[in-house]
Amino acid sequence: PSAVQLVGEYPLYAGGRISAAIDQAAAGSRAATLGKDMARQNLTLATVGAYAEVLTARDLVASYGKLVDALGEIVRHTGLRYDVGDATSSEVAQAKARRAEGQAGLVQAQGRLTAALARLERLTGKPVGDLAPLPPRPEVPATLGEAVEAAVAANVLLAQVDAGVDGAAAGVRAAKATNRPQLGVFAEGARIRDQFFPDYRADSVTVGLRGRWTFFDSGAGSARVREAQSKLSASEARLRQARDDVTQAVIEAWSGLDSAERALDAARDGDAAAREALRGTRLEVRSGARPPLAELDAEREAITATARLAEAQASVQTAAWRLRLLCGIE
Repeated sequence: PSAVQLVGEYPLYAGGRISAAIDQAAAGSRAATLGKDMARQNLTLATVGAYAEVLTARDLVASYGKLVDALGEIVRHTGLRYDVGDATSSEVAQAKARRAEGQAGLVQAQGRLTAALARLERLTGKPVGDLAPLPPRPEVPATLGEAVEAAVAANVLLAQVDAGVDGAAAGVRAAKATNRPQLGVFAEGARIRDQFFPDYRADSVTVGLRGRWTFFDSGAGSARVREAQSKLSASEARLRQARDDVTQAVIEAWSGLDSAERALDAARDGDAAAREALRGTRLEVRSGARPPLAELDAEREAITATARLAEAQASVQTAAWRLRLLCGIE
C-alpha cells in the first residue's frame, strides 16, 4: 500500500509570539548593520592617523637627510682645517659625533616611515604613492554641549546598544506569549492506494481550527519570563553605561582637540623661532663669530621643531576626526 498526506496550518492567534520574533530579528539586523558602521568609523579614524603619520615620517626623513649631508660636509671641512692646524682633534671628534647622531636620527626616521607606509597600505589595500598635505581641520560641533547632544542622538555604539535593548524587550514579549493560547486554521489531505486492491480508495480532506493552551507547566513559563526580564534589565544597564561612556569619551575628545590645537599654535611659534635662530646662527658662523658646530646644533633644533609641528598637525586631525565620529558625523 502507498499513502501520501499533506498538512498545512496558518496561525490566527499566537499570543504575540510571531510579532515578538519579528521584532527580535529586526533588532538583531539593526545591531549588525550598526556594527558594520562602527567598524567603518574605526577604519576611518585609523586611516586618518596612518595618513598623517606617513606625512610626518616623510618630513623627518627629508630633514634628517639634509642634516646628514650638512654634517658630512662639516666633518670634511673640519678635517681639512685640522690638517692645516686650524682646528683641534676634539673639534673633529665632535663633528663626527654630530654626524653619527644625525645618521642615527635618519635611520630612526626611515624605520618610522617604513612602519607608517606598511600600516597605511594595510588599511587602504593600495600602494602608497604621493600624498597631498593634510587638509584643514574638519568641522566639529561649536560647543561641548552640542557635541554631547549630537553623540547621544547619533553615536553608533549607543544605537547598537539601544538595538540590543529593543531585542531584549521583544524577548520578554516572546516569553510572556508562551503562556497564552494559540489558535490556527489547518487543512489536511490524504491519498491512500493498495496494489492488491486496485479499486481501493481511502482519500480524505479535513479543514478546521486547532487551538492549544498550556494551563500548567511546573513554572517553566514564568521562569522564561523572569529570565527574559533579567536580560532586558542587563541590556538597559548596558545602555546607561554606554551613554555615560560616550559622554565621557566626547568630553575627553573635546579636551584633546582643544589641547592639540593649543599645542599646534605653540609648535608653529617654536618652528618659526627655531628657523629664525638657524638663520641667525648661519650668518654668525659665516662671519666667524661662532664655530661651525653651533650651526649643527641650530639645525638639529630646527629639525626637532619641524617634527613637533608635523606631529601637532597630525594630532589635530586625528582628534578632530575622533570627535566627529563620536558625534556620529562622517
